[in-house]
Amino acid sequence: MTHRHLPCLPLPSTKMPTEAVQTRPTPLPKLQLTIAVLVQAAEGLSAFVIFPFIPQFVRDTGITGGDERKTGYWAGVLESIFFIAEFLSVYLWSIASDLFGRRPILILGPLGLAIALFGFGLSTTFTGLLVWRCVQGVFNGNIGVVKTIMVEPLPYQFADKSNLAQAMSFIPIAWSAGTTLGPILGGVLSEPEIHFPALADRFPLLKAHPYFLPCAAVGAMCLGIFFLALLGFRETSPVILARRKREREAKFGLPDALEPTPATGLLADSPETGYGATSEESTTQNTTSSTANESIPTIRELLVARLLIPLLNYGFFCFTQTAYQVLYPLMYSTSIPLGGLGLSPYQIGVIRGVWGVCNTIFQLFIAARTIRLLGPRTAYIFAFANFAVCIGAYPAMSFFAQRAGMVDGVVWALVALQGVSNLFVSMSYASVQMYIVTSSPRPSALSSTNSIAQMVSTILRGLAPFPASALFAYSLQKESQLVYIVLMVVVGLGICSSFLLPRRMKE
Repeated sequence: MTHRHLPCLPLPSTKMPTEAVQTRPTPLPKLQLTIAVLVQAAEGLSAFVIFPFIPQFVRDTGITGGDERKTGYWAGVLESIFFIAEFLSVYLWSIASDLFGRRPILILGPLGLAIALFGFGLSTTFTGLLVWRCVQGVFNGNIGVVKTIMVEPLPYQFADKSNLAQAMSFIPIAWSAGTTLGPILGGVLSEPEIHFPALADRFPLLKAHPYFLPCAAVGAMCLGIFFLALLGFRETSPVILARRKREREAKFGLPDALEPTPATGLLADSPETGYGATSEESTTQNTTSSTANESIPTIRELLVARLLIPLLNYGFFCFTQTAYQVLYPLMYSTSIPLGGLGLSPYQIGVIRGVWGVCNTIFQLFIAARTIRLLGPRTAYIFAFANFAVCIGAYPAMSFFAQRAGMVDGVVWALVALQGVSNLFVSMSYASVQMYIVTSSPRPSALSSTNSIAQMVSTILRGLAPFPASALFAYSLQKESQLVYIVLMVVVGLGICSSFLLPRRMKE
C-alpha cells in the first residue's frame, strides 16, 4: 500500500524549486544573445540609415521634376517597398529555418544587407534605389527567425518565464540601437564633399555618389556582424538538434554524451511537450511526440484567439510607429514656410542620435523594471498612448516655427517633449512581444508564430510609409493638417484595441 502512495510524495517538493527558480531570473547567454541582438540591430541600421538623406537623394534623381512638395510621394514608395519585400520573404525564411536550421538563415541576413547597401549607395536613378531597397527588405526577412532564437526553449535556452521581460527588452534595444546609429551615420557621413572635403578630394567616388559613404559604413558593419555570427553562433533549433542526435544514434548506436539536455522553456505547461517535467518524463514525452512536434504548423493552427489579439495590437503599434518615423525626416527637413522645421540632414542625424542614446539607457535600466512593475498589459496601454503626444507635437512645432520664422526655444522644447514621449512608446514593443511569444500552440511552432508576427509587422510597416508621406505631401499642397488628424484617429483606435489584451498572459 505504501508503494502506491510513493508517486504522490514528490509533488510538493518538485513544485517548491520551480517557484524558487521563478523568483530568481535565469542568466541570459552572453555570446549567443549578443550575436542575436547585433543581427536584429542590422535591420534598424539598414532600414533607417537612409532617413536623413532620402528626401534629398530622391530629389537628386530627378523623379520629382524639381517640385519639393512631391518628395513625400516618392520617398514613401522607397520606404514601403523595403517592408513589402520583407513581408513577402519572412515566412519563407521561417520555413527554411525549420528545415535547415536557425544558424544558416541567421548568418545570410547581414551578408545580403551588406551587398544591398553598397548597391543602394552607388545608385544614380530612382529605379536603382527601388531595386536595391527591395533586396534589403528580402534579406531582412530573417528577423522573425532572430526573435525565435531569443526565446528558443531547447536546448540553448535564451529565456524562460523568470527572465522573459529582460530578454524581450533587448529586442527594442537592438531596434533602437540600429535606428539610432543608422540615422547618425546617414546624417553625418552624407555629402562628404561638404563635411569632409579632404576625404572627398582623395576619393572622387564620394563626390560622384554623395550618399555612398553612410551606406558603405553600415554595409561594413553588417559584414562584421556576418563574420561574427559565422564564427560564434551555434544552432538552437530543437528540431534540427533532435534530428542530428537521432542520426548520430543511428550511425554509432549510442547517444551523444555531450548532447545538451532539454531545458524548461517558455511553453512549460504545453500539453504537447515535456517542458517542465522531470528529465525521465521529458525524455519519454519527447521520444513519443517528436514526429508531431517536428511538423510545420499550419496557419489555421497558429491563428488562435489568444494570438490574434496581441497580433492586432502589434499591427497598430507597427503601423503607427512607422508612420511617425516616416514623418520625422520629412517634417524636420521641409522648409519652415511650407510647414516643417528646415533642418539639415546633419541636424536631423544628431537629434536622432541623442534620442537613441537616451533610449538605449532607458531600455537597459528602466523599461524591463517598469514592465514587471506595471504588468505587460498596463505597460503597453500607457506606452502606446504616448503616440498621441509624439504625433500631436508635429503640428504644434510647425505652428510655433512659422510664427517665429525660425526654430526657437519653444520649438526645441516640443522636440524634447516628443523625444521623451517616444522613450515611453518604445516599451510597447517589449510588452506586446511578451504576449506573442507565450501564445505559440507548441514549442516547435515558435518560429512560425514569430514569423506570423513579423509578417504582420512588415506588411503594416510596408503600408504605412506611402499613405503617411503622401498625406504629408497632400497636406502641404492644401495647407491643411489632414495627415496629423488621420494619424490621431489611428492612435485612438490602437488605444481601444489595447484594452482587449488579457489581464494575464498565458501561463
